[in-house]
Amino acid sequence: MKEITYMQSLELIDLAAQENRLYHHNGGQAYIRVSMDLNVLMIIDHTYNNRVNIQLMDGTAYFIECKDYNYVHSKRLREHSTTMVEWYTKHTQLVELDLV
Repeated sequence: MKEITYMQSLELIDLAAQENRLYHHNGGQAYIRVSMDLNVLMIIDHTYNNRVNIQLMDGTAYFIECKDYNYVHSKRLREHSTTMVEWYTKHTQLVELDLV
């Protein structure tokens, strides 16, 4: 199985927010509905210093319990000043400058 990169995980989060499929994001974990037609929940954990852990599970109960969270969390990330990819790119560039 091929591993997903840290940047690819951030791209998935950004895309989910654009499509109102992001149900939760706290800066380290994201809960995403894989497709609005399916009850598959994807949990992306990107708290491990450039390592990504992804879990897929039945999200039927979660989506019922968290009805409409996808609109709130997706909108909040979309209206943030930068995307996750832009933030990470800027942050890593600043860290690299500090190391020089």
